[in-house]
Amino acid sequence: MDKSCDGVVECTALVLAESCAEVEDRLTLFGILDEIRPSKNGETSFVVYAKFEGCEHASDKERRAQILITDEDGEVLLESAEYSVWLDGTEEPVTIVAAFDLPEDFEGAEGVLWIEAVLDDETLSQTVVRLHDRYSV
Repeated sequence: MDKSCDGVVECTALVLAESCAEVEDRLTLFGILDEIRPSKNGETSFVVYAKFEGCEHASDKERRAQILITDEDGEVLLESAEYSVWLDGTEEPVTIVAAFDLPEDFEGAEGVLWIEAVLDDETLSQTVVRLHDRYSV
């Protein structure tokens, strides 16, 4: 029986960081995050980096990628813009970087946030990050 591949596309990296910079077409992430502590002044920002790769059978068609931030119950709290992603399996991976600012009402919040990389309305990868109250001194 001949089973041919339908063109697998995966999210091979999903990383949260404090910020990023691009120099000479190379992206550098600064301050990789494993937790988020909302700041007292309401300026809690971070970026999410996602890398999508397709196998050699992935068709050359436009796909829509997005980053979602959800709570423990799956409710979408924040979402990025939609990005156009083209993968034909023979080119380099496609990366997106989405910047987020937590609303001021997150100050003092505790729990977890789910970060999801979505492609064509399907979650390909997700990670969880703890949301802690700010540091006490």
